[in-house]
Amino acid sequence: MFVRYETEVPLSMPTVESALDGIESQLSALADLAYREGEELRSRVGPGPGNLAKEVRLEIGSPQIHRTGLIYPVSWSAVGAEALFPRLNADLVISHIGVHRTRIIMDGTYEPPLGQFGRVVDRILLRRIAESTVKSWVDRLAESLIAVHTVS
Repeated sequence: MFVRYETEVPLSMPTVESALDGIESQLSALADLAYREGEELRSRVGPGPGNLAKEVRLEIGSPQIHRTGLIYPVSWSAVGAEALFPRLNADLVISHIGVHRTRIIMDGTYEPPLGQFGRVVDRILLRRIAESTVKSWVDRLAESLIAVHTVS
């Protein structure tokens, strides 16, 4: 299943690149928070009480230069019980859109858990959770990049 979200930050692309290096250790924590927010959405709209929030493993590869900007391969998956949670494979694209504007895009795919049953549930409910999770992570990333630049 496809998922995409983009935002802009009022920072130059070189500033964003430098700030990304400065917050690399925080990115996993941002993914955990985003995943938990997605699961909170599930608990509000899904059947029954409870929260299946799960710690996630985030892997960000080395950036590659592309005509659209810098592309960082990203994947995240639940730690333990991986078969019950979706796995995301995406590209984090950082692109120049102005002297002091940079676009941040997360563009990827995820595989719903539980095979065919999971794909059916995804169409009804889980897609909103995946979209919410990606949006939350990208927005938190953007906020962190701005905060790092403001402190510098």
